[in-house]
Amino acid sequence: MRILLHICCSNCVTYPFRILGNEGHQIRGLWFNPNIHPSDEYSLRLQSLKGLASKWQMDVIYEGYEPERYFELFGLDGEKPEGLSPEDVPMAPERCSSCYHLRLRRTAEEARRMGFDAFTTTLLISPYQDFERLIQTGRRLADEYNVEFYLRDFRVYFKDSQTLSRELGLYRQKYCGCIFSRMERNRRVKK
Repeated sequence: MRILLHICCSNCVTYPFRILGNEGHQIRGLWFNPNIHPSDEYSLRLQSLKGLASKWQMDVIYEGYEPERYFELFGLDGEKPEGLSPEDVPMAPERCSSCYHLRLRRTAEEARRMGFDAFTTTLLISPYQDFERLIQTGRRLADEYNVEFYLRDFRVYFKDSQTLSRELGLYRQKYCGCIFSRMERNRRVKK
């Protein structure tokens, strides 16, 4: 099966890429993450993925950094997001759903356009993501774009993927990626 794999970061791609490849699937990655903020964090994650992709001969499509596409979901100005107050922060379930939809929609569009049999995401490896929401989003988009959403619960490999990431010296982020998760993490650390 030809699968377009949305890649959220180098850490999360390690096991899905290996497993799907070992099963005989043809995998192409898609790096589309306008949610990651600020730009230096985006660059660290992108460079980490590029290093791994080079080492493992991964075929990856790299889309440019367009944070305004993410901020538009919440009616925010992408030019000055640092001025947000805690009251401006959308609640996690809703904002995560919007983020999943944005990134998986782009993946489904590209999978359809390029004639892939299916699409999926590395977000399915993280126990910190809302697995059920990801599945619902993937299935709705599969119906809309007439391309299969390849569902696989990779969460059992999460700890192994963290260990492998350390061994490979991959950049290991401290928050999900969006400015809101960064703000929430910083508040927790201060407490």
